[in-house]
Amino acid sequence: MSAPYDVENPPAPEAWLAMDESERIALVEEAHRRTNSPVGQNPHAHATIHVTVENRLAAKHGPVVAAYDRFRAAGINRHTTVHALASVVARHMMDILERREDFDQETADRDFDALDPNAFKRKR
Repeated sequence: MSAPYDVENPPAPEAWLAMDESERIALVEEAHRRTNSPVGQNPHAHATIHVTVENRLAAKHGPVVAAYDRFRAAGINRHTTVHALASVVARHMMDILERREDFDQETADRDFDALDPNAFKRKR
């Protein structure tokens, strides 16, 4: 397995994207166990959404990176920032599952653009 995942320090994009998806998920699950971070009722689902965000950051997806930069500039720690970005991912996943809608990248990008760091400052 690769070096431990640390949510407060972004993984090297090339190395992250070169890993198998299941290895990324296992690394994030282990990091949450190691740090006693809350994961809710389903640690695997939590880690999978974390990985989705890290994948988009590593791939330099513009709206995700811009939202990330906006949150970090506002003084939001990296873990809370990843969770804020994950809120958009989770909302769109629910649309796909519950409403049986196709994924709409343009709408997701607008939602990343609309994320407000002030709404997450209380979680720091």
